[in-house]
Amino acid sequence: MASILAVSAQAQTIGCQVGSANGGAIPTSGTGGGGTPPPNPMIATLNVASVPPGSSCVTEVKLFGVTHTWAGDVQFVLQDPTGVQHNIAYAMGGSCDFGGDYSFVAQCVGAQPYSTCAGVVTPGQYEQYFNGYANGNGGIFNTPMSQIPAMTGTWTLYGYDWAGGDIGVVTSWDLCFGTPPTPSAPTAAPALVSPIGGALATNPITLTWNAANCAVTYDVNFDGVTTTGLTGTSFVVPNAAPGSHTWAVRGVNVTGIGPWSVTEAFNVPTPPPPSTCVSAGAASLGSIPTSGTGGGGVFPGTLPPSPYISTANIVVPPGATQIVKIDIEATHTYNGDLQFVLTDPSGTSHNIVCRQGVFCNLNGLYSVYTASGLNWPTTCATDVTPGDYVQAFGAWPTGTNNIFNTPLNTIPVVSGNWTLTIYDWAGADVGTVTEWKLCFDTGPAGPVAYCTAGTTTNGCAASITANANPSVSLAAPCNITVSNVEGQKSGLIFYSITGQLIQGWNASSFLCVKAPTQRSSTQVSGGTVGQCDGTL
Repeated sequence: MASILAVSAQAQTIGCQVGSANGGAIPTSGTGGGGTPPPNPMIATLNVASVPPGSSCVTEVKLFGVTHTWAGDVQFVLQDPTGVQHNIAYAMGGSCDFGGDYSFVAQCVGAQPYSTCAGVVTPGQYEQYFNGYANGNGGIFNTPMSQIPAMTGTWTLYGYDWAGGDIGVVTSWDLCFGTPPTPSAPTAAPALVSPIGGALATNPITLTWNAANCAVTYDVNFDGVTTTGLTGTSFVVPNAAPGSHTWAVRGVNVTGIGPWSVTEAFNVPTPPPPSTCVSAGAASLGSIPTSGTGGGGVFPGTLPPSPYISTANIVVPPGATQIVKIDIEATHTYNGDLQFVLTDPSGTSHNIVCRQGVFCNLNGLYSVYTASGLNWPTTCATDVTPGDYVQAFGAWPTGTNNIFNTPLNTIPVVSGNWTLTIYDWAGADVGTVTEWKLCFDTGPAGPVAYCTAGTTTNGCAASITANANPSVSLAAPCNITVSNVEGQKSGLIFYSITGQLIQGWNASSFLCVKAPTQRSSTQVSGGTVGQCDGTL
């Protein structure tokens, strides 16, 4: 019987090598477990003297008279005549039992994928089932069946039992050969992983999803635009605009297109505005808490003792009108213990971040904005990723202990002594601050030209610019430059502190300042006579 080639009903199968009582016990001694791979596997051989003409690959592995309590312990591995081992089925069944005849074919050819069971794994035909087995582990590869080449020689079926307490048997097994089957179209949609649920995400944004069974490539629909032919399970959006975005994914193969996934959404925060930072300098360095490991207070009424306190004389940059962010470079295990408080020179304290995250550690530079940044993570594997985050008041009742839930950009801007205080509300964790900075906006934009320039006889049309807003009180410097002036001409600049006015000056020019008019001293433009290369 072992030399008989039988014809299978599977369309891509040309013939099968039939075994006779060529199975064995699983395990061959004991009750399983005890190694990687476990010892004492079933080793069942089948000699193939010839393969059916036209066959190029393995198409089916048939197992007869299979019994084993707790089928989830069992792994079936097919070794080809060259010694390469291929995973056929791994840990299917969970607490269910094998009891009957089972066969395995390539994925995506219409066989049932294994899902769950109750009692006995239903006998029948199943797809190859890798179930998360690490490809190549122990020299066993997750080779798709249609890529296992047909060949003559001795084939070996291994039955590994990965856990103790259960035994079983395979009575016999067959091996079928044929041609690679045409896969069926994907039937299930990919599961989207990140970003989802309206989460905040910053550029560049990587969309990720889980692989869909039978999919070879993927289509991604981002904000109504579909990108096709993606071979992996991620897609990078390099520069998404601020606001809400939607995306979905579907699987594709040569046979057809699968269903779209559910549509998920995420939000891109407004980019952080430019800022000028003033460091607290050497006053920054300190421990959190200054002694012990934290705790000792009663939230929120009684503040914990030994907080980190750093006071620095901050000089507000000229022209600044608001605080943009506070930079804090710090380490601390369990960020959820901490509350960050900024006290302005008037003595009013402002809540910056209050007890965000579970099992999250600080380890790097964190910038806190009023609105430009990510929400603080609620859970973490280890560290909170350094970067831009938004203020988070947590459960703090505003005004408690004179600490107010004030948006950063509304805190009064004034030079003087600013204090950063960090309270540690729970014991067992410590950390340090290396540096903190208070960062301000750059003030109003510089002035713009509003009056039409005249044209000289040599075709020169002068242009005027300023590097900052002028200050009547000379609080900040302002350099005014007039370029494209006729070379080697004398000139001066008229100015006023009473506003703008457009009135005729001559046939092509205007005097654009209100009286009383003031003027600078006379200058020589330099450059070349008759050319427009002079400057005032």
